Amino acid sequence: MKWVSKSSADPLLLRENEKRNRGIKGAQRKRKKEEKSLKRRRTVTPPGQNPAVSILSLPPEVLENILIRLSVPDVVSFGSTCRYFHKLSLSQAVWKNLYFENLKGPAPSRNDETNWRRLTILKMSQGLVLQRVRSSSGRGKAPLHHLRSRQLTHSMSFNAPMALGFRRVVPILDHTVLWDYKGTIFVLFTPRRNVMWRRPLGYSILCNDAKDSAWDPPAPRIMCDCVEVFQWDTHKRVFRMTFHFSLNFTQLRLCGPENKRTVLLLTDTGKVYAMSMSEIQLNNSCPYTTQLTLKNVSKILPELPIKQIHTSFNSILYIRADGSVFIEVHSIGTYYQLFGTYAGHDTYDAQTVIPLMLPYKVVKCSLGLSHLCLLDDCGRVFMQGCNRYGQLGTGDKIDRGEPTMVIVSMAPVDVWCGLNHTLALLQTESGDKELQGCGCGSKGRLPGCWTGSPVFVRLSVQVPRAASSLCSSKECLFLMCSHDIAEPPAPHYIPPGTEDEKDIERGQEEEKQRMQIHLTQMKSCDSAKRQIIMLQSAVKQHLTGLSPVHKDFFDTALSIILDHCTRAKMEPEEPSEA
Repeated sequence: MKWVSKSSADPLLLRENEKRNRGIKGAQRKRKKEEKSLKRRRTVTPPGQNPAVSILSLPPEVLENILIRLSVPDVVSFGSTCRYFHKLSLSQAVWKNLYFENLKGPAPSRNDETNWRRLTILKMSQGLVLQRVRSSSGRGKAPLHHLRSRQLTHSMSFNAPMALGFRRVVPILDHTVLWDYKGTIFVLFTPRRNVMWRRPLGYSILCNDAKDSAWDPPAPRIMCDCVEVFQWDTHKRVFRMTFHFSLNFTQLRLCGPENKRTVLLLTDTGKVYAMSMSEIQLNNSCPYTTQLTLKNVSKILPELPIKQIHTSFNSILYIRADGSVFIEVHSIGTYYQLFGTYAGHDTYDAQTVIPLMLPYKVVKCSLGLSHLCLLDDCGRVFMQGCNRYGQLGTGDKIDRGEPTMVIVSMAPVDVWCGLNHTLALLQTESGDKELQGCGCGSKGRLPGCWTGSPVFVRLSVQVPRAASSLCSSKECLFLMCSHDIAEPPAPHYIPPGTEDEKDIERGQEEEKQRMQIHLTQMKSCDSAKRQIIMLQSAVKQHLTGLSPVHKDFFDTALSIILDHCTRAKMEPEEPSEA
């Protein structure tokens, strides 16, 4: 027997082993090639058949040609699937063809700067819904169950083919005024009887190219703004006033009685001008002269422009660019209903501007005769004023002399303050709208809640999904529908008690800015009496962390100083010795 090592093995045996190994490796390589070729055959289209095509493989020109033949809701849904389709759905060529193929009305200018997507969505979403809220039962008083059953008997909608998205609605006696984004003012006859509610609404065009009832004249050689006044029953122009070319106005509001009407004009730079006139003299053909003056609210802090003006019969409310709110009250009775006290009202100075101390940025407002409502950028609702009928929605009937937060169930879109009730247009997370109200419910003020409510309750009104604002009169409830993609989106609703640390820090920073504004106003005020009153208001509004004892001490001390200043002003000065 021999012991043989591997190094000394038979060469023939080694060659056989190498051949066997090479064969195994070759089989493995062959198998891998067959697998690759099999995969390649699966992707290659067999001869005689068309290749597979998906929507993503289509060129953009073909997709745009397909989108042109779809409806506007389908194009919007197509753009919400992915980023590529969203970018493709924003094509101006697609929306331009959709506008001229699906919509009727006047053709706008076909320049390259026209936003055809905005115009098409405005045109598709425009509309006005009229809901009758008052029963016409004659002079006699009908039974309660008949009034309840006839509060919501009639409703109708209106849509003018010549309009381009409704922007504002105002009821005036027997007529309703509509203003669209193109500057056309439509006048509708509001029906009062049951028979008129079954007929289509007739309308007429009051004027064109209006910008909030203050518009440019048609003559191209006169480059200035003007104000025109029309008779409400005949729709004839009875007055026209032009201004210097350097004054460009963006908003116009009215305040006061007819014999002493105050016209407020807001410029594009944020300054407010006022002029007084008598509407009774406008029917005469004699020339009329008036003076245009700058309001005190534009003199206090000229670096902060005014963005919004809201008026009622005896009060004016201003909203600045930073969200601060100021109010000007001309009647001592209205002042008491809004603030619950006579302190701070100057009878001899009707232009005294009072700041509303609110540590949030206000974006919307509604001003009634005896109460007001404020909306901030986080969807919070604040009420102030008379609460005799529960129109503040606080759950009681106690008046509020300062802005008080009211809890609502959904994000508010728009609010409206009536005579003794309040309406709120709310939006759910899915985008559906509903109408809620509080206050007096008699004569159909709150449809479906005739007994009234001290808190916001849902009303029996069918609200369209595209509703953007509301208004009400003695006979009708108006819901204006229009969606403008150029406007900023609705603020994100933050329910009370769910604020995070960033919201708290932002609130503190805004509170510091408001306090600094308050100090600046006190420095600019020449009257020591007015400065003490403003300081009392600041202590009451901002120093909430103090105990009631310390608050009473501050208030009493400031009252003593105020009385001393008043007596010193009333006492005659002693003659000095020669």
